[in-house]
Amino acid sequence: MRLLPVLEGLHSAEAFNPGFLRAFLERTRALEAGPAEFQDALAGRVIATVFEEPSTRTRLSFESAALRLGAGVISVADPKTSSAVKGESLRDTARIVSGYSDLIVWRHPRDGASRLAAQAAQVPVINGGDGRIGHPTQTLLDLYTLYREWGDLAGRTVGLMGDLRNGRTARSLAWGLALLEARVLQLPAPGLAWEASFEQRIADRAGYALRHVRHPLFRTWTGEETARVLEPRLATQGWLFGDGVPLLERLDALYLTRLQEERGAAPRDGVYPGLRPAHLADPLLEQCLLLHPLPRRQELPEELDEDPRARYFEQARNGVLARQALYLAMLRAERWPLPELTPLPAGHPDAELGVCPNPNCITRAEGIPVPWRVAGKVQRLFLCAYCDALLPVDYAGCRSTLRLHPLHSPSVARIHPENLRPFRAREAAQRQGYTWSEA
Repeated sequence: MRLLPVLEGLHSAEAFNPGFLRAFLERTRALEAGPAEFQDALAGRVIATVFEEPSTRTRLSFESAALRLGAGVISVADPKTSSAVKGESLRDTARIVSGYSDLIVWRHPRDGASRLAAQAAQVPVINGGDGRIGHPTQTLLDLYTLYREWGDLAGRTVGLMGDLRNGRTARSLAWGLALLEARVLQLPAPGLAWEASFEQRIADRAGYALRHVRHPLFRTWTGEETARVLEPRLATQGWLFGDGVPLLERLDALYLTRLQEERGAAPRDGVYPGLRPAHLADPLLEQCLLLHPLPRRQELPEELDEDPRARYFEQARNGVLARQALYLAMLRAERWPLPELTPLPAGHPDAELGVCPNPNCITRAEGIPVPWRVAGKVQRLFLCAYCDALLPVDYAGCRSTLRLHPLHSPSVARIHPENLRPFRAREAAQRQGYTWSEA
């Protein structure tokens, strides 16, 4: 089954859609209820796990999932033992490893690495975590953990706390929650909130609006009593209306994350939000499930492990089930099909756009032009197709009319994405035959 018509495999939670997610959750529950049906389903297949960044849970759960389905596993568990230390390019490594396997799981410190690997590999590639931008299989197991508790996630409020800017697990989970119609409460550490363009992309895709809610506990965590929440535009719950900023009376789940020091993150004034036993007595958290992708630091003390609301160790165990279900969808689609994912474009390389503004983008390490893709409906955004960084584009042209417009012109929103062409300077567009239009 070709899950991604443009990039084979799974690289971003942005590729999820409601149909895929609901079917996936049901399939995972069936797998949990009757594992014998799936035993040896992948006999004779070989799965390669290439981990160029440290990992315990992700690598072992991927390998355990493969072995439980009867597949063989080959692995690169230490980047110092791979040919990358000899200067081999990521694309060459992907070509070689795909010749030895039927599917590759890739973890890499560079943003967008799995997408580049997928263009060179001859087999599907699954992103096992790349840089700060994505960890889609973690999202699948996170959603399954909540699905086992609630069934339908629609109308639930889930708080994401900690290093949202650099934490790839929270970034990916936000997509999944929005696509399943849950509210996404943002509780970032000071200075570590998402960039506005990321929030806008989720809102555009899911039909969400940004609102504010308040609660005294928020000040303890983020330094402010109000917090931003992404929710369906047509939400009608009473606490969202009335004068002033409404009080949030209930939080259904809280997803804590650690400070991503390996990506250069640092707490402002030494303050980083976390949960303490005293917080759990607040009515806001009375029925709140506690999740964490692990490993943890001070934000989640061990004395909370026996609390009946804690789900983070169960969450880790669910990683095997979720990854088994994904393997089956990709390698045995004729027997266990799932709806297709939303295509993730490979992008259009364009030397005139210069280098990607993200210093950790895989294009920087591999020395290739930044490929762009279009996002947004009302306001068009041009993103790096590998790392999702917002590109410095000021003008957009229409390929069919050869008219050039300011990026935020209403005319640009009316141009079909496949007809758009980004430019940083008017002169560059005019050299290619585009004529200027103020409209």
